[in-house]
Amino acid sequence: MIKVVISSQPRLLCILRAVVVSRSQATGIAGADADHLALAVDEAAANVIRHTYCGRHEGLMALEIRRLPDRLEFILQDWGPKVQEELIRPRPLNDLRPGGLGTFFIFNIMDAVSYDHDLEQGNRLRMVKFLPGKGGHEGLCTESG
Repeated sequence: MIKVVISSQPRLLCILRAVVVSRSQATGIAGADADHLALAVDEAAANVIRHTYCGRHEGLMALEIRRLPDRLEFILQDWGPKVQEELIRPRPLNDLRPGGLGTFFIFNIMDAVSYDHDLEQGNRLRMVKFLPGKGGHEGLCTESG
């Protein structure tokens, strides 16, 4: 397991991306796929900065990467206000304008995405990617829940 804690400063997201790529490649995920995983985690962290912390830089985020026999789990935690999960949806792709595609990338890159509802404070987003050739999707949901 690897855990990285950063403040909610956009310039620090490169640290999370580098850790995701490095850990993904170390578990056998090819270069482009590792970059896609980094993109998904980056989008989730950018959403925390933008929407949970409202651009404030004094918030904290923790990324934990767990290597399990069949998958990688990326757990992103913050200590901001609870998100309204029912409002977190990708916008339609035919709505052509800049931005707003982070959740689209997250849901399409990851094999499973869910929020931990048991936290008293903050949010914990769990994103799962199955390792090549492992594909066991038992007990995991593909969206939120």
